[in-house]
This record gives sequence, structure tokens and C-alpha cells, in this order.
Amino acid sequence: MEEVEGNENQVIKLSLQGKKLKAIPPKVFELKNLKYVSFKDNEIAELPAEIGQLKELVYLDIRNNKLTNIPKEIGECTNLKALYIGNGEREVKQYRVANKMEKLPVEIFKLTNLIQLDLSQLALKSIPDELGNLVNLEELYMSSNDLTKLPTSIGKLQKLTNLGCSSNEITKLPEEIGQLNNLQWIWLGYNKLKKLPESFGQLSKMESVYLKGNEFEDFPLVLTKLPAVTNINLGRNKLTSIPAELNEIKQLKVLALDDNQLKTVIEQINNLKSLKSLNILNNKVKIEEFKQLQTVLSDAKIKFNVKK
Repeated sequence: MEEVEGNENQVIKLSLQGKKLKAIPPKVFELKNLKYVSFKDNEIAELPAEIGQLKELVYLDIRNNKLTNIPKEIGECTNLKALYIGNGEREVKQYRVANKMEKLPVEIFKLTNLIQLDLSQLALKSIPDELGNLVNLEELYMSSNDLTKLPTSIGKLQKLTNLGCSSNEITKLPEEIGQLNNLQWIWLGYNKLKKLPESFGQLSKMESVYLKGNEFEDFPLVLTKLPAVTNINLGRNKLTSIPAELNEIKQLKVLALDDNQLKTVIEQINNLKSLKSLNILNNKVKIEEFKQLQTVLSDAKIKFNVKK
């Protein structure tokens, strides 16, 4: 920080990533023109209220620290476009620290210029309805929390393209999910979903649907209504059969059905000529059918084994 002495107003970017910091140096809050700052991979226990003084901030990364709350003054950083609070891959591998908080200040949801928001791996119990205020959000990551549902206001996030909600306790999606007209990628793996709302079929730009590790007993037919979908993962569910309608997804390139209870799949997928990858590991499909699949889906790489 000594290097910026006398040049505080010229500092636009600052990285203090992986510096073993226990606290944010007070000098940082004198950098009034700071736009991009990373405190990722440290041991910071508190984000001071002074963060609200950095009015020009566009990018703030505080992942992988020891934070237990976020001050309400974060709501004063109204120019923020990218805010990373959660935990994720660590560039400094030996530090196994993590932010943990059960709730967020509602002031975060006043940051209406946000485009990217990472709230993953925080132990959050719920997301408030104010989420719907973030109308410019394009990427939202909330995986590995303790969420049981998503707020209905999520339907207001009309610009959202990526939504990550894997590894939670979600049992049901709101019908409003179908209002996300620009959604392309969704991660809902390892929840407690048994079905999808009918409105899910309205997601005309949806390309990739990750539903591995849920409780689906029946293949969700709404997936066959997605005109742009190319990647479906329903591995590790409770499927005993798949519907003939699956053959209608002509553009499908990747299909994962591993770790289910399927006995046959060939008649339901033999017209999927665009398929490049098929995973049917750990099912009850016979080897004779696997050999047939190799012939009718000659362009696909097929993962198969004989389940004992």
C-alpha cells in the first residue's frame, strides 16, 4: 500500500488476493476512484462499514475469507456490477477458510446495476423477495447453501442467463421461473426436486439443464418443450423409464441418465442423431442394447457398464 502514497486518486484497480490478510488495510478506503478490488483468498473476518465510501466500485471480490456478515453500507456502492461474496476455488490452496452467513442485508438488493452475483457456499437459509429488484442481473450463483425454496420474485430477473442453485434443499420451483426468457444455463443438481413446473417449458433459450442427484421418478416432460436445449443431466435420480417424447429433442447433444433404474432406452432415443455424449452407467440396460445403441447413435460417445 506504500506504493500508492500520494497517488490515491489514480488507483483504479487493486488486488490483495491471497496475502494472508486478517483485516482490510484502512488505506484502501482512501482510494476514492477505486473501481476493481479483490480481497479473495485471505482470512478477513470483517468487511468494514467504510466500504460504502468507495462509490466508484464496479467489481468487488471477497470470496474465501472469514466473513460472517456484510454491512448494510454495501448498499451505497450503487455502481457495483460484479459482487462475489461466496466461496469457491482457491488459488491459495493451503488456506481452507470460508465465509459463512445465514442471511444477507437487504441493502445488497438495492444494487440494481449488478450483473453478476455469487452467493455460493455461504450457509444461507433463504433469499428475500427483494432479489427481484436486481433487474440487470445476468448471472446468479447460490449453490451449496441451505435454501429450501426460491422467491417468486426471481421471475423479475428478465436478463438472467445463468442460474446456479445446486446442492441445496429445494423441493419445488416457483412457476415464475418460466418468466426468465433469457435463461440459458441452470444448475439444480443435488436438491430434492420431484418435478418441474409446467412454466419451465416456456424457457425458449434454455440450453443446459443440470438436474443430477434429485428425486425424479418420472422424466420431466416439460424438458421436451425446450426448443434450444442441447444438454440434459438427469443422472442419479429414481427413473425407471424414459418417455418416447424424448426422441423429439432432435437438437440434443448431451444426455446423462447414469445411476437410475432404467432397463431400456433405445426406442426412446434412437432418433437423437445429434447426440454426441450418452451416459447410461449404472442402470439395468443389457449389453445387447448397448451394442445396438452404438450402431444407431454412431456419432455418440456412450458410457455404459453392466450393473451387477
